[in-house]
Formats: sequence, C-alpha cells, structure tokens
Amino acid sequence: MDASLEKDKGKVRLEWLDLGKAAGILVVLLVHAGCTGGPVTFYGGMFYMPVFFVAAGYTYRCREDETYGAYLKKRARRLLLPYFGTSAFLWLFFWIKDSVLPGRFSDLKPLSVLGILYSRNQMHTAAYAGENPVLLNILNAPLWFLTAMFLICAWYGLISRSRKKYLLLALGALLSVLWHWGTGWLLPWSADAVPYFACFFAAGEALKGKKAERFLCELWILGLLLVVFLTVSRLNGSMNLSNGDYGHSMLLGLISGVSGSLLVFAAGMCLERKLPAVSRRIACVGQETLVILCFHMFLFMFLRAGAALAGLGEELTKAVLVGGSLILLTGAGRLRRMRTAGRRC
Repeated sequence: MDASLEKDKGKVRLEWLDLGKAAGILVVLLVHAGCTGGPVTFYGGMFYMPVFFVAAGYTYRCREDETYGAYLKKRARRLLLPYFGTSAFLWLFFWIKDSVLPGRFSDLKPLSVLGILYSRNQMHTAAYAGENPVLLNILNAPLWFLTAMFLICAWYGLISRSRKKYLLLALGALLSVLWHWGTGWLLPWSADAVPYFACFFAAGEALKGKKAERFLCELWILGLLLVVFLTVSRLNGSMNLSNGDYGHSMLLGLISGVSGSLLVFAAGMCLERKLPAVSRRIACVGQETLVILCFHMFLFMFLRAGAALAGLGEELTKAVLVGGSLILLTGAGRLRRMRTAGRRC
C-alpha cells in the first residue's frame, strides 16, 4: 500500500492515485467499524481491496538493470518488514495483556503465532462445515494484504521477465479459479489467490500504457465503466477477498473490481482539478494507507473504550472509530515520513 507513486520523470506523486487509495482505506475502516449494509459499503466492497492492487500495478516498472533478487529484496523490505514488525508488536502486546499481567506465563498464544505465519484469517472458506478457527485473532486480520501483495509482486515480477507474460498470467488465473472450485482450502500468504489478484495488478499496468489522465477523462468511457460496475456488482453480490469469497463469479469479481477502481481514480482526477485544496488534504490519507492498515483495528480498541466511557451511542461510536483513526493514523504516518526525511538530510 505504501508503494512509490512516482512519475517516470521526477518524484511528484500522482495525487489522483493517492485519492483512490484514500477511498479504498475509507471503505476498509467503514467495514471494520461495522458500518455494513448500505450502498457505500456494498459497492465499496467491490473495489476497496482491488484498488490497491490496481494502483500498485500502475506504478510497477520492470527495470532491465535490476536483478530479480534485488527486486524481491526491495519488495520484502517494503511489505514484509511492516507485516512481521506489526505482527510482533501486536502479539507481544496481547501476550503481556492476556498472559503476563494475569500471571499465566506459560500461555504463548500458539494459535496467534500460527496465524502470523499462515497470514490468513482462516484455513478454509466460509462454506467449510468443519472446525475453522480464526487465526488472525490479535487485531491483525487486515495484515493478510501485505503478504499477498508481496507474492503478487514476486509472481508478476517473475512473469514480466518472460515473453509469454500474458499467457502465464492467464494460466495462473485459471489455476486460481480451479483451486477455488475444487477445494475449500485457503493457502498460506494467499498463494491460492495471488495469480488471480495479479490480474488486477496487470490492469493497473495496462492503464499506465493508456495514459490514465486522458483515458479516464473520456465521458463515454466513464459512462461505460459506471454501467458495467453497477450492473456487474449487482449480479455478482458482495465479496471478501481475504476469505476467498469472490461473490457468484471470480470473473465478475474481476470486472467489478477493475471498473470500480477506475471509477474511483477518475473521481480523484475530477476532484484534483475542481477542488485542489480539498484534494491535497484527502490525498494525505492515501499516502499513509500502510500505517492505517496496520494499526486501525488496534486503535479501534482504545477509541471504542473511550466512546463507551463517554456514553456514546452505537452510530456515534462508529463515526469516532472511522474519523479518529483516519486523523490520528494519518498524522502518525506524516510524522514518521517527516522524521525519515530528516534523518536522510
């Protein structure tokens, strides 16, 4: 989520891409705060994870002067260090809270350790009839995205070095579909879904080739995207990519995810042109989606406790969770960025 969003020349961030990511993380917060059932979360659920895959694909470059090993190392530093660092912090916090403070020193939370290593909320899809314990049980459920993104980058970076790139992409997606149809297993690090997710990544790279700023400003294209998105979303139903729920069809899920992402980017371009001051402030949220993703559920715990002490109602509590985490974690991310820039200087 914190991938470099830079143009080929210079180091200017693509504001509309940050705005799209801000929209995606907002829907993540709304869903995790329990604001479900309305059109915002229903239609937002079609793109709120794909938009990050598409954005990463847009910024992807296959550099001939960079070895595959160097490429993987860079991606691991950007995605796996935050994953294991945040996971270790959360595990240590809850181990101290639930085991050390009450005096049960032998409880090492093995199921939580398994969840960190497996990086899936469960081992089977929701349709599985047997025991299906929750693995990411220390407020780290959103972190599955980071390991999935790392494997997507690893897979796409590998096939991009082949002349049969799109054939390999299609074969990988087909294997994902067959695995989903044939078994209820969710593999570690979303390995079963990674080739399918890579299609979102490829859509982002294709958008870059079409010069997105001009392509998404064509009224007939926007109209077509809107019709496709609304129609396919209704046909496919809700999705939850983290648990292997693609709605009625993985193909329809791909279409709704890509079209929804493109519509969000187009809305970001419009906002950037019409209300630049507002756009810049919202884009700040999109620049800090990694921090928000990693820590929003942990912060929810404290905000919810504060709301209960203040006697706030359910709906107001949800507003505090979403608004408070957006403000506090965006601010924390900006502070981290400033301190990092200061050390480099």
